[in-house]
Amino acid sequence: MKTTKILGSLSLISLSALFSPSSYSSDVLVSADFNVGQGFNYLVNGTCYVVTPKHVMGDATTANIMLPTRQYFTADLAHVFDVDMAVLESNIPEAQCNRNTFLQVSDLKKLLEVYQTGVLKTRLADGSVLQSKIVINTVDETEYLAIKPERADEPFKQGYSGSILFVAEQAAGVLLEVDDEGGVVYRADALTGMLDEHFGVNDEPEATETATTEETNADDSAVTTNSHLTGRLAKNQIKDHEVKMLENSPVEFVLKATEGNQMQFSILIMDRRENKLLDYKFYSTNDYNFAFTPPKSDTYIVRLLGVSSFGEFDIKLNDFAFDAELRGDGNSFQIPTTITPKVAKDSIAEYRFNGETNSPIEMLFNEVNGQQFRYAAHILNSADEVLREYEFYSTNSYAYAFTPPTNDEYTLRLFGTRHYGTTNIGITQWVTDAELKGAQNVVVAGEMMTGKLAYNAVAEYRMMMKANAPIDFKFEPNSGDMRYRLEIFDETGERKYSDEFYTNNEYRIVFTPLSSDVHLIRLTGIKSHGNYTIKLFDYD
Repeated sequence: MKTTKILGSLSLISLSALFSPSSYSSDVLVSADFNVGQGFNYLVNGTCYVVTPKHVMGDATTANIMLPTRQYFTADLAHVFDVDMAVLESNIPEAQCNRNTFLQVSDLKKLLEVYQTGVLKTRLADGSVLQSKIVINTVDETEYLAIKPERADEPFKQGYSGSILFVAEQAAGVLLEVDDEGGVVYRADALTGMLDEHFGVNDEPEATETATTEETNADDSAVTTNSHLTGRLAKNQIKDHEVKMLENSPVEFVLKATEGNQMQFSILIMDRRENKLLDYKFYSTNDYNFAFTPPKSDTYIVRLLGVSSFGEFDIKLNDFAFDAELRGDGNSFQIPTTITPKVAKDSIAEYRFNGETNSPIEMLFNEVNGQQFRYAAHILNSADEVLREYEFYSTNSYAYAFTPPTNDEYTLRLFGTRHYGTTNIGITQWVTDAELKGAQNVVVAGEMMTGKLAYNAVAEYRMMMKANAPIDFKFEPNSGDMRYRLEIFDETGERKYSDEFYTNNEYRIVFTPLSSDVHLIRLTGIKSHGNYTIKLFDYD
């Protein structure tokens, strides 16, 4: 089967480096006859193999393989194991074979002793990733795990076989079979050992091959978004490479320092008409990295231009993220959860969620280690109207609450504005409408109103008051700087009192009812979110 020589590929990769927390899901979607399942890539000596559960193949000997880019290739059955696993030899080009240079879980046994929950990641037909929360029922110390969905109304489906199970963000195994109750997972350590033995792979990977300048110039068609560009450059010299890139699929450029003269050079990225989209300058003696997000699917010109002196360059191109992963059908979540979207300058990532009227959702945009990147977050309703806008730096932590105005499906849309990286966003239900305005919210003198509130959220309490019998409201301070309005309405709905307060200050007011009836006390969030504590006393 024909394979393509791509610059800077690994001639041999160890399966002991198969899984890592950076892996999103299975690498590919496998379809054979009428069966559909998941698979992952395994690159050996330039040939891209696909590993998938054997039952996905059925009686077929050839399968169709879909990459996250929604490109299709074919693969032939090469080997069947005693376990329900098979190896397929594909015609996926080496540059597009996800090398899975991942770190094996150091101690899977210990990990499984601590955690009983995980996430099953499944690639969908549009290339996106569906994340299903699971509970681990049974742990076999040698080979298998028994799992079930965390939510009974979200059962495993046909096509999930081959999905990768993550426990504590570490890959723990591959789903082999599913039924109405759950599924069986083949452990990562058992699978790694089996594949290493079959392929005769050593623990240590071979050295990376470096292509010469002549090889680079001789086969520019081999330059893809997974290529290694090396060579020499001099002042005013130009070297162009045509690279096919996909819309909203950021490409990472990693520049390694080279020895010798300190050459200054530029990297320009242009469209077919040579309209300049990016122009950065670098010194060859320093390390750099950046990401470029193509505005549309097209062939782009990556131009290296010598600015001063002469020397060598070493540039690695990587697929940082695919559009299907950033905003595909699988990007939805149930609350509570944590999501880790990738963002790069000019890229867009989208996640959908259901929101309930007057039920604030807290979003914690957590600090992430490493380089600083900047991104914006918008929340939109189903009519694509922007309801909230935020902007963040990855080196800081932020906490915001969003109060859905209606029962609707909402979208969290992330925009990369500077540099690139992986976010970490924790999402929880801050408080519900039932808590804020439920029938249980009835108070009398001597009791206390306490709870959570957020911007645009409304809490209501009912209190029987008597004419000319003042009520003393004492506001206790809480942490944070939430601002809110307190209003009091009589039985006719006429407002008798209104004022604004901050949760971090201490206040006291006395309200004298003009009528004997049930009054409504309403609290409305005006700024930020936090806790309130108000004690009620008879003033007399």
